[in-house]
Amino acid sequence: VSWLKFSGSPHPMEELNKSMEIIRSVLCQNVKSESILLGAGCFWHVEFALRRLPGVIDTKVGYAGGSFPSPTYDDVCNKKTNHAEVVKVTFDPTVLDPRRLLDCFFAMHDPTMVKAHGEYAQFSGQYRSCVFVFSNHMEEIAKCALEECRRQLGKMLSTEISVLRMDEFWEAEARHQRHDERVMKKAAGDVETLMDVDWLRTYGKRASSIWGTSETIMVMCDDSNDDGMARMMI
Repeated sequence: VSWLKFSGSPHPMEELNKSMEIIRSVLCQNVKSESILLGAGCFWHVEFALRRLPGVIDTKVGYAGGSFPSPTYDDVCNKKTNHAEVVKVTFDPTVLDPRRLLDCFFAMHDPTMVKAHGEYAQFSGQYRSCVFVFSNHMEEIAKCALEECRRQLGKMLSTEISVLRMDEFWEAEARHQRHDERVMKKAAGDVETLMDVDWLRTYGKRASSIWGTSETIMVMCDDSNDDGMARMMI
């Protein structure tokens, strides 16, 4: 299930046509959705990847986990606010199970940088690994996914998990929204939704490893080049 055709153009001057707007409005009113904030490095690239998962309804890039309200990009880059660059992912949990989304999130970056400094520093870095949720239910799912990843890797993980209020996410400036699509001059129809396996082959950070959770594990045949980081799928 792809929502990309209803997302409009990443270019500010190009609007979604009226018929698509109506269809999107009706769907949004009738589809159950959840939201989560995910940080795994530069939000430009994380957003582009996550938008291609089936069941993702919308994304916004922004800032969360910091020490004061309404930060700008310059504030965050000056490293005085402790905000992380994050992507707010709004998704249909009947299509994209939250656990599956989190497994993909852990597969697309290295969550093991416990002793990192600077931009990747735990709890303070702009590019740190983090999951911010808006409910205790989602927090439990995130903690279970984190523990499964830690067990598969056999390493301590740096990923921060916290419950936030909706108003503790600060949307980034317009020039950062869907940045990679604009830079690559992609129209809305040019970015395709990928099935799970294809998504992991495109954005997973390890070529051959463990794909899966304890419930749906799949071990790849050739693990000669694996450095121990789990690559997950459902």
